[in-house]
Amino acid sequence: MPALLVAGLVLPVSAVCADEPKSLADVVVLDQRDAQIERKHQDIQKIIISEVEVERYGDATVGDVLRRLPGMTFTGPAGVTKDIRIRGLDKGYTQFLINGEPIPSAKKERQIQVDRLPADMIERIEIIRSPGAMYDSAGIGGTINIVLKRRADGVTRLRAAAGRNGDLDVGDVVAQWSRSFGNLDVLLAASHTVGAEDVKEDKVTYNANGTVKNAEPKAKPVKKDETLFAPRFVWHFGEDRLTLEPFMSNGREMKDEDTSTLNGSGTLTKRTLKDEDKSDNVSRLGGRYDGRTSWGDWFVKAGSQEAKETKDVESLEYNAAGNPSKRTIEDETLRERGIYAGTGVSFALGANHTVSAGLEWRDGEYRNEKTKIENGADKSDAKDRFTIDETRQIFYLQDEWRISDAHGLTPGIRVERTARESRDSADTSRKKDLVGTMPSLHYRWALQEDLNLRASVAKSVKLPKYDELNPFIKLESGVYKGGNPDLKPETAVGYELGLEQYFWGNRGIVGVNVYRRDVEDFVQKEQRVEGGLNVERPYNVGEAMFWGAELDWRVPLLRNGPHELSLTGNHSEMRGRVKVAGVAGSSEVKDMPRRMSNIGLDWLHRPTMWSAGININHQPRFTTNGINADGVREVKTREQQTLLDLYVGWAASSMAELRLIAKNVLAVDKEERTVKYTAAGAFSSDEWKRERSSPMVMMTLESRF
Repeated sequence: MPALLVAGLVLPVSAVCADEPKSLADVVVLDQRDAQIERKHQDIQKIIISEVEVERYGDATVGDVLRRLPGMTFTGPAGVTKDIRIRGLDKGYTQFLINGEPIPSAKKERQIQVDRLPADMIERIEIIRSPGAMYDSAGIGGTINIVLKRRADGVTRLRAAAGRNGDLDVGDVVAQWSRSFGNLDVLLAASHTVGAEDVKEDKVTYNANGTVKNAEPKAKPVKKDETLFAPRFVWHFGEDRLTLEPFMSNGREMKDEDTSTLNGSGTLTKRTLKDEDKSDNVSRLGGRYDGRTSWGDWFVKAGSQEAKETKDVESLEYNAAGNPSKRTIEDETLRERGIYAGTGVSFALGANHTVSAGLEWRDGEYRNEKTKIENGADKSDAKDRFTIDETRQIFYLQDEWRISDAHGLTPGIRVERTARESRDSADTSRKKDLVGTMPSLHYRWALQEDLNLRASVAKSVKLPKYDELNPFIKLESGVYKGGNPDLKPETAVGYELGLEQYFWGNRGIVGVNVYRRDVEDFVQKEQRVEGGLNVERPYNVGEAMFWGAELDWRVPLLRNGPHELSLTGNHSEMRGRVKVAGVAGSSEVKDMPRRMSNIGLDWLHRPTMWSAGININHQPRFTTNGINADGVREVKTREQQTLLDLYVGWAASSMAELRLIAKNVLAVDKEERTVKYTAAGAFSSDEWKRERSSPMVMMTLESRF
C-alpha cells in the first residue's frame, strides 16, 4: 500500500532498513511513533528520527535537521550548519554512515560536511550513542547513520522550493519515483539544491594596553549548489534479495570575499579580494545479496566509492593607495578512493541467543595535491603533496542474549587490522601495521512495559587526520616540522547509562542519558629531539576525558479531537578535559559549549489540514581556557546564540501541500573573543570577531501521487 505524507500524517507503507546484516525482516517506520517503538525494542541504544520528523521543517540539508537532535553541536558561519559535532567534540570524533556504510569525504578530518546532503532524500536518521560489534568503531563521540529513501511504495513525489537568504537565492527541486515490476523493485530519486550564506564579518585585534591594533570588516557571501542521484534496485528471489544502490553527488561552492584592513586610527592600509571556487564529487556503487536458509541468514556485499574535492583560490591584495601589491593563486585537489567487500551470518543458538559474525575487507587511498603561485613565483610547499594508503581487515562477533523477557545482554567483539603506507612528495615511504580489539557490552532492562534502563561499555577509535600522517618534515626557524606516519589511532572506552519512559501508546517519550569517554593515545603536537634534531610534529602523548548528560522528550499535549499539539526538545550538558604532555594540569576542550538546548512546538488542525511549528536552538555564552601544544594559553569566549525556525503548512489534498518556512529568523550573530598568553604568562594577542547572518525564507510545494 503506498504512503502519503500530509501535514505530518502518514498512511501505511513498509520501509526496509538494511543497515544491519542480521535479518531479512523489514523494519516498518511510518512516523515518529513507529520510530519510538523501534527505539524502545532495540538491544543497542539508538535514537531514531522518522521521515516525517526529517521533513517537518522543510530543511534543505541534513545539517539543519541534525542540529535540533540530542547531543548535537555544530560549527560554521553565523546561522549556518556546516559540521555536526556529537557532544561538542572536534571533527573526526563523529562517524557518519550512509545506508550503514562509511562514505569517503576527501577531507583531512575524515568527516563529511553535512550542509551538502539534501534532507529531502532521507528516509530516517539513526543516532547510535555507543557502537555494537557490527558497526564501524570509528566514532568516539557517536555514530550518525543516514538512511536514504529506499522503499518501493508505488508513489511519485515532486517538490519545488524557492526563497531567499538575505540577498541570495535558495531553493530545491526533488523528484522520487518508485514501482514494483514482478520481483523487481525500482526507486529513482534525484534532487538539485541551491544554497547560500549571506554573512558579513568584523574582526578587531588589540594591543596589550587595550588599544586597537587593526580592524578588518569583511563581506563573505557564499553561493552553492548540489545535485544528487540515488536510485535503488532490489530483485526478490523467494525470501532472498539482491540490492544494488548507486549514489552520485556533485556540488559546487563559490565564495567572494572582500576584506579591508584598517590601522588603529581607522586608516585603510590594505584591501584583499578573494575568489574561491570549490567543487566536490562523491560516487558509490554498492551491491548486497541477502539470503535466508533453514539455519539462519547470511549476506555478501561489495562496493567501490570515490570522493574528490577541487579548490581554486585567487587572492588580490591592494596597498593603501589602491595599487596591486600581491596576487596569489592556489589550486588544491583532494581525492579519496576505496573498495570494500564483506560477508556475514546470523543464526539462532538455542532459544535465547542470536549470534552474528562477519568479515570485511576495505582498501582506501587518500591523495593531497596543492600548488601555490605568488606574483608569478612558485611558492608551493612540498608538505601539501602526499598520499596515504590504508587496507583494513575486520572481524566481528556479537551475541544477542535474551536472558528473559525483561533482560537482554549484547556482548560483542570487533578486531581490526590496518596496514598503512604514507608517502610524501619526495616519495619517502613509511609503513605501519596496527591491530585493534574493540569489545562492547550492551544491557537493556525493561523495568516495566514502558520503562527501559540501558547501560553499555564499548571501546572505539579515532583515526589520525590524513595530513598528520604525512612523513614530510621541513626546517622552519631551526625546528623541523611535519607529520608523523607512526601515529596510532586514539582509543576510548565509553560508558553510557540511560533511562527511557514511554507513554500514551508510545506517542510520548522522555529519555535521560549520561556518558563518559576515557581517551588514550590522544594526538598532540610536541617538540622533541630525534637523532640530534629538534622536531615538532604530532605524537600519541595525551589523555582526555569527555563526559556529560542528555535529556530528550516528546510530549503530545493534545492528541484527541481536531487538534494535535506536541512539545519536543532536548538539553545537553557537555564537559571535557585534555591532559597536555609536559604541561602541568589539564586543558578544557576548545570550542566545546557547556550546554545546548532545543525546544519545539508542532500543531496540526485535522479538519482543515493546517499545520505550524516553532523550534528554538539556544547555546549560552561560554568560555574555554586551555593550553596549546606550544605552551601558549588560550582563553576563548563565545557569546550566546539563539536560532529560531518557523513553518506554516496547508495540505490542500493528498496531491498538494504548501509550506512557508523561515530559518534563522533572528538573524543570529556569532561573536567570539580570543586572548592568548605566552608560556611565561605574558600577553600575546587579543582578537574580537563577529559574524552577522541573514534570515532565510522559502516557500515549498509538494505533491505525492
